[in-house]
Formats: sequence, structure tokens, C-alpha cells
Amino acid sequence: MINNIQELRERLFTSGIVKNEQELQGCTSEEIAYIESKYGVLPRTYREILSLLGHSAGKLVSRSEFEFYFDQIIDHNEWHRESLLEAIAEGDECTTLPDNAFCICARNGDPWFIIADGQDDCSVYFLHDDCITIKEASKSVMDWIEGFVEEAEYWIRRGMR
Repeated sequence: MINNIQELRERLFTSGIVKNEQELQGCTSEEIAYIESKYGVLPRTYREILSLLGHSAGKLVSRSEFEFYFDQIIDHNEWHRESLLEAIAEGDECTTLPDNAFCICARNGDPWFIIADGQDDCSVYFLHDDCITIKEASKSVMDWIEGFVEEAEYWIRRGMR
């Protein structure tokens, strides 16, 4: 179990997900402040994750499969909010996300999001492609990121990443 950012960093290296320091690039404090100025104060654990790997983390995720890194999630947050508003305007039944919801990742356009209200840690939620169903995906941001670590380790062991 990954309990803190130091354990996450260590596991990224020991598992072979990240081979060297150049593969691990975090966000700057200015980039994190930009997100917080638009969506609210991020949970401490997610700020730490962004600081560690917000731009790249070796073989953790495929950019072509997930919108996970800073540049991708900034674009996805804007696109997703606009898409939901358009769908609602066209009469589709959709769940709107709170103003302080921040999509931290997406796969095939379906977002995982947190509530940016300055907590120490928080649950991660998933909005299904029906645009209505929201489910808790993880009890904490650390549990959520650990799922990605375990998935990457699985594929690395099989020589697929």
C-alpha cells in the first residue's frame, strides 16, 4: 500500500515504471496555482502527486490511452464542462459537476474527478459515459494512483510496457 508521496516515488523507481529522474517530471507551483485559481484548492495529496509526476512518469500511463498529465487535464476540464453544457442545452439528461470539481484523469472522454475544497485527501469519483451516473472510484487520491501503479507493474512484468 502506498501511504504517502515518498512511498509513491520509491515504488515508481523500484518497479521500473520510472527508470531515471528525467522520466519523472512534476508540475511547478505556478501550474498548480493556476488550477487552484480556476477550480478551488486541491487536496494536499493530489497537489503532491502533481508536484511529483504532473508532466511525466515513465511507463505509468500511456498518453494515447489516458488524459492524465497537466496539459491533457487542463484541456479535458475545459472540454468536458463545455460538452456537458452543450448536451444539457440540447435537452440531454446530464449530471452537472460542481464548480469545484476537477477532472484529474479521463479515458475515452470519461472523467475521474475530485472536489477541490482544500481537504488533506479526498475520494475520487467517476462519471460514466451516460453522463448521469457518478460513482466513487476510490476512497482516496492515493488509493486511486496506486491502482495506476499496480496496472503499470502488471504490464511491465508481462513485457507489454
